[in-house]
Amino acid sequence: MTQSNLRRIFKVQGLTPKKWLGQNLLTDSRYLREIVQAAGVSTGEPVVEIGSGLGGLTEELVRQGATVWALEIDSGFFRVLEDKFAGVKQVELVHADALKYDFTSLAEKLGRLRVVANLPYSISSRLIFRFYENRDFFRSLHILLQKEVAQRFIAAPATKEYGVLTVLLGVSAVVDLLFDIPAKAFFPVPEVISTFVHISFPDKPLISISDPALFTALVKASFSKRRKTMRNALRNASIHGISYSLLELAAEKARMELGRRAETFTPADFARFGEEVSLLSQSVF
Repeated sequence: MTQSNLRRIFKVQGLTPKKWLGQNLLTDSRYLREIVQAAGVSTGEPVVEIGSGLGGLTEELVRQGATVWALEIDSGFFRVLEDKFAGVKQVELVHADALKYDFTSLAEKLGRLRVVANLPYSISSRLIFRFYENRDFFRSLHILLQKEVAQRFIAAPATKEYGVLTVLLGVSAVVDLLFDIPAKAFFPVPEVISTFVHISFPDKPLISISDPALFTALVKASFSKRRKTMRNALRNASIHGISYSLLELAAEKARMELGRRAETFTPADFARFGEEVSLLSQSVF
């Protein structure tokens, strides 16, 4: 779909791209084909698309033979999608907020889910957290993101990009940054470069975590005061009712120096810390 065609559709339908929803539509057909090819979509395979927009990627997925569950929150866009895919059996349109959608029920119906999507910029990080928290229901993600967000996933410790998502994905997922897409390939043209990313959640985690909810809370609390030491970040943190003295003891057992910043520890360090916290909290409670 060319940018001129998109402008015509926006004008006819009375639509306006909403910046607060991160609506930057990929218009370059070459990159749409490259995305679907890189995702390795096969005929008849169910795929979840989040933020379908006006259906450019949806069309390419269908052309490749996929069955698409297309989620779109915008009422105007959804109206266009209904007209566009009326009678197309390979497309199941879902008018929903992906941050609230019940992916569990969909996974029970389809099996572990595959996502192929140009994620809305405004909610991409929150969506990644959702995917991580529900990783038992997701097999893989082929997603388009702002390059700066994608870089966080593979960042090295002690860099400004390294953070909560780096650690959470570091223990649970295999991440590959596949290729960049220039801003001019989108409408409206964003101020950033985008990166197409493959994230897979293996059946067997890279690093075993016995209490994922506790681990996530611990990592988030550790980075809550990023420029301060772990000691300062955790001293008054609320982590499942666990006392700071217990966290100190766990850190000692895990060889975590609380006088350092969270960003200096690897995902494996955090995993070791989390396991010690879990063991000690079980003995106390």
